[in-house]
Amino acid sequence: MWSTPKQHHLPHNLSCIEHNAIHSLRNNSDIIIKGADKGGAVVIMNRSDYEQKAARQLSNTTFYRPLSSNPTEEYQKKLHHLLKKLPAIAQEQIYTDTHLQPQPRVFYLLPKIHKPGNPGCPIMSGIGTLIAGISGYLGSLLRPYATSTPSYLQDTTDFLRKLQCIGDLPENTILATMDVAALYTNIPHKDGLQAVRNSIPDEAMAHLVAELCDFVLTHNHFRFGDNLYLQVSGTTMGTRMAPQYANIFMADLEQHFLSSHPLAALLYLRYIDDIFIIWTHRKEALEEFHLDFNNFHPTIHLSLDQSTQEIHFLDTTVQISDGHINTTLYRKPADPYTYLHASSFHPGHITRSIVYSQALRYNHICSNPSDRDKHLQDLYQAFLELQSPPGKARNQIDRARRVPRSHLLQDRPNKENNRTPPAIMYSSHLKPLQHIINDLQPILENDPSVSDLGRQASPH
Repeated sequence: MWSTPKQHHLPHNLSCIEHNAIHSLRNNSDIIIKGADKGGAVVIMNRSDYEQKAARQLSNTTFYRPLSSNPTEEYQKKLHHLLKKLPAIAQEQIYTDTHLQPQPRVFYLLPKIHKPGNPGCPIMSGIGTLIAGISGYLGSLLRPYATSTPSYLQDTTDFLRKLQCIGDLPENTILATMDVAALYTNIPHKDGLQAVRNSIPDEAMAHLVAELCDFVLTHNHFRFGDNLYLQVSGTTMGTRMAPQYANIFMADLEQHFLSSHPLAALLYLRYIDDIFIIWTHRKEALEEFHLDFNNFHPTIHLSLDQSTQEIHFLDTTVQISDGHINTTLYRKPADPYTYLHASSFHPGHITRSIVYSQALRYNHICSNPSDRDKHLQDLYQAFLELQSPPGKARNQIDRARRVPRSHLLQDRPNKENNRTPPAIMYSSHLKPLQHIINDLQPILENDPSVSDLGRQASPH
């Protein structure tokens, strides 16, 4: 049985009884404690049920194959040989991000408490693994090709910005969303690699990048408990190149489908495996469009939701009102407002900035000011329950409300930051150190002898 407990926000000054209770839970071998796949809830599971759900997934030989021994050393030799084809600077980057003694990935499940039966979403941690460096390198290499497609959505702000370009809507306009079922694991290696080749104009580079991707996909071994496995189809959540690889595959697939279909949507946007459509043809034509898309590829299957009034996409509810698009906040039913408790041992500016950033998010999603204010009032009450001082919470929310929504929706490129961040434990007595670090920062950036230390530390 999987259960989701009521959210309890524990202050940092716990009593001995509370410490003992947490220690007892942590050391209870009969249970597993995981974060939910969505919504931020904490889920307690019987260990036997959790292991059965994992074993059921791992017994699917379409995706996984058991291994009798650890192939890391063999794979390490293959990787070293493959990287010789890359420029020295690329080799250095990959080796720097690759652990000197890599271990197999670790398989675990995050419970989908928002879905019937609470299935587990398979995740594989890539920290300290052989393919961590090359996967990260490929993620950055593939990004320009993944983000340049017409349907690509970067985030909610990008989505809202593109909705602003939609003017008057015809009568009987339909809002629709489609969701690809288990996209990552259902991308056949052959089709995914061909999509990568199709997206890169330079043939020699396309061939090399596809070869690097193939290594990541076919050397994705992992551990669950005492058993070792190899993933033989698709890619996984937790692989750093996976989002860009999946984006490129879907872009290639939809380009071929959309160009062959007789009817086009007024607007077609996609965030990895979630598709948003504004459809101005008949309802039957939309359902035929969905059916044709479902039959276009043997492993890609899409669900369809549609409405002539409103539909949910990302964290936004899109509505049709008087022939125009309005947007408001959407919170999934499983979202329990799990923000940082005010008594947590964090700097004051952190707790204040959480209130401000969330209020800012509400401000830019809600297109109607009165609707926005209603949601902001709910947010205010949520932070009061987390013991935030009322005056400070109100000040941060009012500060966010004063920012013009048009300013929040502007397309502003990220500023490049070459500062070297020092990582230290927080203490309230460290304020003077902040000024010292700011004074010494130019030395880290400009002194050649200090810069050389970082390069000399890179493993080869």
